[in-house]
Amino acid sequence: MSVEPGDPCSPSPCGPNSQCKQVNGQGVCSCLPAYIGSPPGCRPECVVSSECAQNRACVNQKCVDPCPGTCGLNTRCEVINHSPICSCNQGFTGDPFTRCFPVPRKHVFHNITVIFFFLLVVAYGYSSGIKV
Repeated sequence: MSVEPGDPCSPSPCGPNSQCKQVNGQGVCSCLPAYIGSPPGCRPECVVSSECAQNRACVNQKCVDPCPGTCGLNTRCEVINHSPICSCNQGFTGDPFTRCFPVPRKHVFHNITVIFFFLLVVAYGYSSGIKV
């Protein structure tokens, strides 16, 4: 009479957040795909942002760049202490969470034209003997 060995994975010897696979009659433990570590200590990558690098945030138990999709148009995003900080690109102004617009430029050519016209009047008046 032969006794068949039982399933080495039932009950699972692996612990939480892990899986057991039978290999050559032995139970082989590994962490579930979304978890890190090794059984029985499988855990998510993070639970709070302080478990991530300073330029990452904990989102759905993963350390990720929090910038994508956070800021508006014509902006830049910098991560400081796990938080995305939005600002307008250089030469732009507005609400960096929605949209930044180009800063209006002063009309340099208009100012030059006015100065040139004034100099012409002064020169004409001087050559004509008119006091300006």
